[in-house]
Amino acid sequence: MRLLRLELAAFGPYRERFEIDFTSFDADGVYLIAGPTGAGKSSILDAVTFALYGSAPRYDARPHLRSDLAGPEQATWVQLELAVGDRVLRVRRSPEYERPKQRGTGTTREKASAQLLELVDGVWQPLSSSAAEVGTEIGSILGLTKDEFLQVILLAQGGFAEFLAASSDERKRLLQRLFGTGSMQRLREMLLADAKQLDAARGELERSRDERGARVLEADAALDARESPEAEEASEEAAPGPVDEPALAGAESRLAAHVERADAAARAAAGTEAAAREAHRSATAIAERFVRRAAAEAELRGLEEAAGAVDADRARLAEADRAAEVASALDRWSRADADAEHAEASAAESAELLPEGVEPTLDVVAHEHQLAVDAGAFANAAAELEGGLPALERAAAQAVARAEEADRAAAAAGAARAEAPAQREAIASAREAAATRAAGLAAAERTLESVAGRLAARDEADSLAAPLRDARAAAAGTAAAQAEAAAEAQRLQAARIAGIAGELAGGLTAGEACPVCGALEHPAPHPPADDAVSADDVAAALAVGEAAMLAAREANDELASLERRLAGLEAVAGADDRASLTAELTAARAERDACAAAEAERELRNDELARHDERAAGLAERASALEAEAEAARTAAALAATRLDDARTRLQRELDGHESAAALLAAVSRRTRALRAWLDAEAQRARTLAEQERAAQAGEAALVSHGLLDRAAASAMRLEAAERTALRERIRTHDDAVASASGVLAQAELAALEGEAPELEPVERALAEATAASAAAARAAAAATTTRDHVAADLRAAREAIRSLAEGAEHAATVRALAAALHGDNELRQDIETYVLATRLGAIIDAANLRLAAMTDGRFTLLHDEATAYRRKASGLGIQVLDAHTGVPRTARSLSGGETFLASLALALGLADVVQAESGGVSLETLFVDEGFGSLDQDTLEAALATLDELRAGGRSVGVISHVQQMQERIPARITVVPERGGGSRIVVAATPVAAG
Repeated sequence: MRLLRLELAAFGPYRERFEIDFTSFDADGVYLIAGPTGAGKSSILDAVTFALYGSAPRYDARPHLRSDLAGPEQATWVQLELAVGDRVLRVRRSPEYERPKQRGTGTTREKASAQLLELVDGVWQPLSSSAAEVGTEIGSILGLTKDEFLQVILLAQGGFAEFLAASSDERKRLLQRLFGTGSMQRLREMLLADAKQLDAARGELERSRDERGARVLEADAALDARESPEAEEASEEAAPGPVDEPALAGAESRLAAHVERADAAARAAAGTEAAAREAHRSATAIAERFVRRAAAEAELRGLEEAAGAVDADRARLAEADRAAEVASALDRWSRADADAEHAEASAAESAELLPEGVEPTLDVVAHEHQLAVDAGAFANAAAELEGGLPALERAAAQAVARAEEADRAAAAAGAARAEAPAQREAIASAREAAATRAAGLAAAERTLESVAGRLAARDEADSLAAPLRDARAAAAGTAAAQAEAAAEAQRLQAARIAGIAGELAGGLTAGEACPVCGALEHPAPHPPADDAVSADDVAAALAVGEAAMLAAREANDELASLERRLAGLEAVAGADDRASLTAELTAARAERDACAAAEAERELRNDELARHDERAAGLAERASALEAEAEAARTAAALAATRLDDARTRLQRELDGHESAAALLAAVSRRTRALRAWLDAEAQRARTLAEQERAAQAGEAALVSHGLLDRAAASAMRLEAAERTALRERIRTHDDAVASASGVLAQAELAALEGEAPELEPVERALAEATAASAAAARAAAAATTTRDHVAADLRAAREAIRSLAEGAEHAATVRALAAALHGDNELRQDIETYVLATRLGAIIDAANLRLAAMTDGRFTLLHDEATAYRRKASGLGIQVLDAHTGVPRTARSLSGGETFLASLALALGLADVVQAESGGVSLETLFVDEGFGSLDQDTLEAALATLDELRAGGRSVGVISHVQQMQERIPARITVVPERGGGSRIVVAATPVAAG
């Protein structure tokens, strides 16, 4: 795998978009990633990891990949191009992040996205656009998980320096972090937990066996104790035996026998109770018959004593029934007498109210009443005529008002028709004036635009005053600096030429030819000058002069640009100052607004003139119509006045001297009511007298038919319906009670009774004793059955525990032994995780020795110390160093700083080789080596760089991460991370140019 190109934007400390072309370092092989601590060097590797796997290790705990300096319009994304064998891939990812809304307040969420493409025949073809699918596809193509990728692409030899000097336990923790062997630890812990859980389960089975079995044996002993005290004493003295299958089988058999004996005893006691209950039932039935006979005899004697009062009630009820049969006829007779008396009184009162001069005879009053009814009809007609007068008066007034309004409307229409020509002339004049003013709108707008441009040019020209002063000062300063630098360079060149003889003399050696004359002897070499100037001094001065010349040229170019810009602005603005141009702009804007308003007014006047012509066209027609309406209204007013006069004349004739129709109607109504009242009263009196005679005849007949003397005697015999019902109920109740008592005494079972009633106490006592004995026997049987049923569950559980203990004994022993072995109870005293780590460590050391031998000329070799450690320390994780100079192994802590660095680098490279081999031999053409070079001496640094040169064999590209100045001097190709003011960083890429040839 080779990285080709990385692009990122708004990622980590990088606010803007940056690009790194890794192919530009192909000629160098080794390049430097430099920058101060915290600038963002590691964020470049974070971006690579995020592009490939969707996460970065430093951000896993806080997934905040977006730059805090990014603006709301900036998107966060990373794009990586890489080559894997013959395939060229491009992966682009964006994380999920919150960003400020571009409009309004608050934030909005951008969803994570990913896209994987492959370059096929010069065209990028999509492979996947799902974040999960891209990660899976990348892992399949590279053959590395994220952790493996980080282990082999980033060689953190600083951690291996710590690894070399660590104790066995510390080295174990470091290897755990490198290889992630937590699964082995979890396997060991899982087996230990399984063994512990298995022991607990077997302990629980043993407790279940003992407790459940003990309950079975105790239940057997308890039933024995209930049957006989001797068994209870024997059970108390006997020691509890072991809980095994024979003991449980014996207890089960004895429990069944207990239940069988208890059931038989319960059945016998139940039979005895049934016989006693039948004897008690028979005695109780005979005693109850004696009680019933005595009660019936006593009740019959009481009824015979009350028979006289009941006979009196019968006689009183018979009289009341006869009186009730004539009650309706007598009540009618009484009502007829009262109605006749009231009708006589009403007739007398009506006669006193008759009008004066009218005799109280039927014919006279009837005739007068008919005359009064006829007069009422005439009074109603007068009232109706009088009621219609206000409407006629209003109609006449309204007709006059309508006629006057119609006259006024006709006059107004005529006046409007006469004024229309003058109004039209005024509107036309106003339209022409507005059109004349609006014609100057285009010219006014051009003038306004021209003045506005001149004012803007004047403002911009005035704003250049300060930059021009600064530019002139800068040009003068850089010119002076250039002159000074040129003078200094000339001085140094002269001094260099003057002292060249002494410099050449300093390099002469006896017997070697002089570079100037070729002589082999040098009898009088020129002494070196005290203030000798070297070639480097001259080159530095020339460089300073060249830089000063460039600065002066740039300052002059800036000044010339500003002056050209000012000249152009002055040409546009003219000679007027800002105040004059502002006043001219105000006047031009006012003229433009006035012309625009006149144009709008012209359109309004056009519309107004069209509306006026439309109105004037209808004025003549409307005036003629209004004049016709006025004539018709005057005719209607005259007709309404005539109808009103006719109505007033007829009303005076109908009133016949009365003040009003209401007075006439009131007089007629009073006379009619008085006559009608006498006629009604007389008719009612005649009807009541006839009803009185009929009612008297019917009442006399009813008295005679029922043998009653008169109305008074019948009233004395009457009773209310409720009283008669109560008498009838008392008589019926007495008769029913006599019949019931007589019927009871007549029953055969009572008539056959002889002697005295039997005694119940002896049979009740016998029944109670039998019932108690039966209940006790039933309880004993139920208790025995319940005990047996309860013990059945304990019995099954105890037997199941015995069986499970026997079957699981071998498995439990196997699990305990395996858990102990994985926990370190073995010959090596290594748990499973330490064993795996020791195997990995041996492979790493073998791979590291291939590098270390080359870097140290075969002097040092790392040894894997597998000796058993004591005091519970990790075994098999020791590292020693064999020094070829002494042939004696020694501790890695005895290495010097440079030797430790080389050994650490060898271990880091060995780790990369092991992980790469375990991942299927994945080819990695891009590697990164982390810090640690700053403390090396010259020889060690050379050895390290030689090893890095070996790494780039076959086209590998190696990036060295360091902020040390010495590395920057040794490695010219670099990626520099530069912090910026205000926050964030930028990336500067500088590769060594490839020489042409």
